[in-house]
Amino acid sequence: MKSERAEREAKVTALLRLLISYNDLQQASWIASYILDHRFQEKVDRMRGRRQYRIRLLWQALNSAMVVSYCRPFSGNDRRLAKPVPDLPKRFLRPLSREERELHRVAMSDRNTMLAHSDSDAWDLRPFFMEANPGHKILFPIHNDTRAPLVHDVVDRLRGMCRKLMELVLAERKRLEKDLADFLPTLTAAEIDKLEGGV
Repeated sequence: MKSERAEREAKVTALLRLLISYNDLQQASWIASYILDHRFQEKVDRMRGRRQYRIRLLWQALNSAMVVSYCRPFSGNDRRLAKPVPDLPKRFLRPLSREERELHRVAMSDRNTMLAHSDSDAWDLRPFFMEANPGHKILFPIHNDTRAPLVHDVVDRLRGMCRKLMELVLAERKRLEKDLADFLPTLTAAEIDKLEGGV
């Protein structure tokens, strides 16, 4: 049976993950809003040449950042630490609809195979030579577009999932705050200003 102190320390660890997760989900939500507000999909479809290339590159970069941020709370964090802060529990995914859970699975898969890593199966690279002129061959690698960003409809659904998860995280945080009010230190504003790095 856990001692009261051990139970409180476990709650502090859970609180740490909630605080980190909220920020990760908020960042993913903000990036999703930026993508949608700036209508990257519409612009890429409409534009040509250098302008299209620049917008597509920005859209791909923001898509990658959005998916990675969304996945952080569930991505096996702190594995190398002696006292890891565990991932956000899977029970936070239960309130998501079946379609949202499928999108969660796709986001995690994209993060693990194409965005945080370069998985060879995801790339499905098939190199071949094309003979341009007799005796002159050019190597052509055909592959999946692993950097293809999520279409706006999916980005909008992911943003909604972020907001839903943020509400669940915030509710859990409030519950834990009550349990830890007498356990965590209380600092004055002046003491907080003296902390290295601030808040």
